Amino acid sequence: QRGFETLFMTEPIDEYCIQQLKEFDGHKLVSVTKEGLELPEDEEEKKKLEEAKANFEGLCKVMKEILDKKVEKVVVSNRLVSSPCCIVTSQHGWSANMERIMKAQALRDTSTMGYMAAKK
Repeated sequence: QRGFETLFMTEPIDEYCIQQLKEFDGHKLVSVTKEGLELPEDEEEKKKLEEAKANFEGLCKVMKEILDKKVEKVVVSNRLVSSPCCIVTSQHGWSANMERIMKAQALRDTSTMGYMAAKK
């Protein structure tokens, strides 16, 4: 809906490749599942986002209290169009898909799982 080109990566090897490949053919590759995604917006959209943040501040606090240690923070975002919410991971941790892949490894080292597990 916003006119961006999107790569839908479904194979486990994609997670390993995309961590090393930051740019392709002059286009910066950005994961939409990580926090810090910046979408271009005009002044009207910025104003609407600030109003939404103010309107839903109480709801965000209540949701954070309910979810407690399961999430790091609850915020209003401009990345959603038709979904009520999404779970994003921290900028430098594993993505949710990478966590799933690493947990499925037969000879995994469980000592690093807590360290690399992404905050949601």
